[in-house]
Amino acid sequence: MTDQELLDLYFARSEEAVAATRMVYGPYCRAIALRVLGSEEDAEECLSDVWLRVWNAIPPERPDHFKGWLGVVTRNQALTLRRSKARRPQQADEAALELALDLSGGPEREAEARELGRMISEFLAAQPEKNRNVFLRRYWYGDTVEEAARWAGWSVSRTKSALFRMRNKLRDYLKKEDFYHE
Repeated sequence: MTDQELLDLYFARSEEAVAATRMVYGPYCRAIALRVLGSEEDAEECLSDVWLRVWNAIPPERPDHFKGWLGVVTRNQALTLRRSKARRPQQADEAALELALDLSGGPEREAEARELGRMISEFLAAQPEKNRNVFLRRYWYGDTVEEAARWAGWSVSRTKSALFRMRNKLRDYLKKEDFYHE
Protein backbone atom coordinates (compact mmCIF):
# COMPACT_ATOMS: atom_id res chain seq x y z
CA MET A 1 0.00 0.00 0.00
CA THR A 2 1.37 3.42 -0.94
CA ASP A 3 1.63 6.40 1.37
CA GLN A 4 -1.04 8.17 -0.69
CA GLU A 5 -3.42 5.23 -0.22
CA LEU A 6 -2.75 5.23 3.52
CA LEU A 7 -3.44 8.95 3.75
CA ASP A 8 -6.63 8.52 1.73
CA LEU A 9 -7.80 5.90 4.27
CA TYR A 10 -7.21 8.38 7.10
CA PHE A 11 -9.04 11.14 5.27
CA ALA A 12 -11.95 8.75 4.66
CA ARG A 13 -11.80 8.02 8.43
CA SER A 14 -11.58 4.33 7.58
CA GLU A 15 -10.81 2.03 10.50
CA GLU A 16 -8.46 0.18 8.12
CA ALA A 17 -6.06 3.14 8.17
CA VAL A 18 -4.35 2.29 11.45
CA ALA A 19 -4.14 -1.44 10.73
CA ALA A 20 -2.68 -0.78 7.27
CA THR A 21 -0.18 1.74 8.67
CA ARG A 22 0.82 -0.76 11.34
CA MET A 23 1.35 -3.43 8.69
CA VAL A 24 3.40 -1.21 6.38
CA TYR A 25 5.36 0.85 8.92
CA GLY A 26 5.04 -1.11 12.17
CA PRO A 27 8.57 -2.60 12.05
CA TYR A 28 10.07 0.80 11.16
CA CYS A 29 8.28 2.52 14.06
CA ARG A 30 9.05 -0.34 16.45
CA ALA A 31 12.77 -0.04 15.66
CA ILE A 32 12.72 3.69 16.45
CA ALA A 33 10.77 3.19 19.69
CA LEU A 34 13.03 0.34 20.82
CA ARG A 35 16.15 2.42 20.18
CA VAL A 36 14.85 5.25 22.33
CA LEU A 37 13.18 3.17 25.05
CA GLY A 38 15.23 -0.02 25.16
CA SER A 39 12.25 -2.11 26.29
CA GLU A 40 9.72 -4.20 24.35
CA GLU A 41 6.91 -3.33 26.77
CA ASP A 42 7.62 0.39 26.59
CA ALA A 43 7.89 0.22 22.80
CA GLU A 44 4.45 -1.44 22.63
CA GLU A 45 2.98 1.27 24.85
CA CYS A 46 4.64 3.92 22.72
CA LEU A 47 3.31 2.46 19.47
CA SER A 48 -0.23 2.36 20.84
CA ASP A 49 0.08 6.08 21.55
CA VAL A 50 1.64 6.70 18.13
CA TRP A 51 -1.27 5.08 16.26
CA LEU A 52 -3.73 7.19 18.27
CA ARG A 53 -1.74 10.38 17.59
CA VAL A 54 -1.60 9.62 13.88
CA TRP A 55 -5.35 8.94 13.79
CA ASN A 56 -6.04 12.24 15.56
CA ALA A 57 -3.59 14.25 13.41
CA ILE A 58 -4.76 13.08 9.99
CA PRO A 59 -6.87 14.94 8.92
CA PRO A 60 -6.23 17.90 8.92
CA GLU A 61 -2.49 17.13 8.63
CA ARG A 62 -1.44 15.68 5.27
CA PRO A 63 2.31 14.96 5.50
CA ASP A 64 4.28 15.19 2.26
CA HIS A 65 6.68 12.46 3.43
CA PHE A 66 4.50 10.11 5.45
CA LYS A 67 7.27 7.69 6.50
CA GLY A 68 9.51 10.47 7.78
CA TRP A 69 6.61 12.20 9.50
CA LEU A 70 5.62 8.90 11.12
CA GLY A 71 9.23 8.43 12.28
CA VAL A 72 9.17 11.88 13.90
CA VAL A 73 5.87 11.16 15.65
CA THR A 74 7.23 7.83 16.91
CA ARG A 75 10.53 9.27 18.08
CA ASN A 76 8.88 12.20 19.87
CA GLN A 77 6.34 9.92 21.53
CA ALA A 78 9.14 7.60 22.67
CA LEU A 79 11.11 10.54 24.07
CA THR A 80 8.00 11.77 25.90
CA LEU A 81 7.35 8.31 27.34
CA ARG A 82 10.98 7.95 28.39
CA ARG A 83 10.91 11.31 30.15
CA SER A 84 7.65 10.43 31.89
CA LYS A 85 9.23 7.26 33.21
CA ALA A 86 12.39 9.19 34.15
CA ARG A 87 14.67 6.71 32.40
CA ARG A 88 17.35 6.95 29.81
CA PRO A 89 18.17 4.23 27.30
CA GLN A 90 21.41 2.40 27.90
CA GLN A 91 22.93 3.61 24.64
CA ALA A 92 22.05 7.30 25.07
CA ASP A 93 24.70 9.74 26.16
CA GLU A 94 24.53 13.46 26.80
CA ALA A 95 25.36 14.46 23.23
CA ALA A 96 22.47 12.42 21.83
CA LEU A 97 20.05 13.87 24.36
CA GLU A 98 21.13 17.41 23.48
CA LEU A 99 19.95 16.81 19.92
CA ALA A 100 16.54 15.41 20.94
CA LEU A 101 13.61 17.72 20.20
CA ASP A 102 10.46 18.08 22.24
CA LEU A 103 7.79 19.36 19.88
CA SER A 104 5.04 19.54 22.47
CA GLY A 105 5.47 23.19 23.42
CA GLY A 106 2.67 24.88 21.53
CA PRO A 107 2.53 26.65 18.16
CA GLU A 108 5.56 28.91 18.68
CA ARG A 109 7.70 25.99 19.79
CA GLU A 110 6.48 23.87 16.88
CA ALA A 111 7.25 26.63 14.36
CA GLU A 112 10.69 27.04 15.92
CA ALA A 113 11.26 23.28 15.81
CA ARG A 114 10.23 23.15 12.13
CA GLU A 115 12.68 25.94 11.32
CA LEU A 116 15.42 24.17 13.28
CA GLY A 117 14.62 20.95 11.42
CA ARG A 118 14.87 22.76 8.09
CA MET A 119 18.24 24.25 9.04
CA ILE A 120 19.61 20.90 10.27
CA SER A 121 18.44 19.24 7.04
CA GLU A 122 20.12 21.98 5.03
CA PHE A 123 23.32 21.56 7.04
CA LEU A 124 23.32 17.77 6.68
CA ALA A 125 22.68 17.96 2.93
CA ALA A 126 25.95 19.88 2.58
CA GLN A 127 27.96 17.21 4.44
CA PRO A 128 29.74 14.23 2.86
CA GLU A 129 27.30 11.32 2.56
CA LYS A 130 29.07 8.95 4.95
CA ASN A 131 29.44 11.63 7.64
CA ARG A 132 25.79 12.59 7.21
CA ASN A 133 24.67 8.97 7.55
CA VAL A 134 26.82 8.35 10.63
CA PHE A 135 25.40 11.51 12.20
CA LEU A 136 21.83 10.38 11.47
CA ARG A 137 22.49 6.86 12.72
CA ARG A 138 23.83 8.25 15.98
CA TYR A 139 21.46 11.12 16.66
CA TRP A 140 18.26 10.16 14.86
CA TYR A 141 18.17 6.38 15.07
CA GLY A 142 20.00 6.23 18.39
CA ASP A 143 22.79 3.87 17.34
CA THR A 144 25.65 3.61 19.76
CA VAL A 145 28.95 5.09 18.59
CA GLU A 146 30.20 1.53 18.17
CA GLU A 147 27.22 0.59 15.97
CA ALA A 148 27.64 3.71 13.83
CA ALA A 149 31.37 2.99 13.50
CA ARG A 150 30.72 -0.60 12.49
CA TRP A 151 28.16 0.56 9.91
CA ALA A 152 30.63 3.07 8.43
CA GLY A 153 33.60 0.72 8.59
CA TRP A 154 35.42 3.24 10.76
CA SER A 155 37.19 2.91 14.08
CA VAL A 156 35.30 4.08 17.16
CA SER A 157 37.86 6.85 17.61
CA ARG A 158 37.38 8.12 14.07
CA THR A 159 33.61 7.99 14.50
CA LYS A 160 33.73 9.95 17.76
CA SER A 161 35.96 12.57 16.12
CA ALA A 162 33.70 12.87 13.08
CA LEU A 163 30.62 13.27 15.29
CA PHE A 164 32.38 15.84 17.47
CA ARG A 165 33.45 17.86 14.41
CA MET A 166 29.97 17.70 12.90
CA ARG A 167 28.33 18.83 16.14
CA ASN A 168 30.73 21.79 16.24
CA LYS A 169 30.05 22.61 12.58
CA LEU A 170 26.32 22.38 13.20
CA ARG A 171 26.59 24.69 16.22
CA ASP A 172 28.63 27.19 14.14
CA TYR A 173 26.11 26.96 11.31
CA LEU A 174 23.19 27.60 13.68
CA LYS A 175 25.07 30.55 15.22
CA LYS A 176 25.67 31.97 11.74
CA GLU A 177 21.94 31.63 11.03
CA ASP A 178 21.28 33.39 14.37
CA PHE A 179 19.40 30.38 15.74
CA TYR A 180 21.85 29.23 18.41
CA HIS A 181 22.48 31.38 21.46
CA GLU A 182 24.85 30.37 24.22
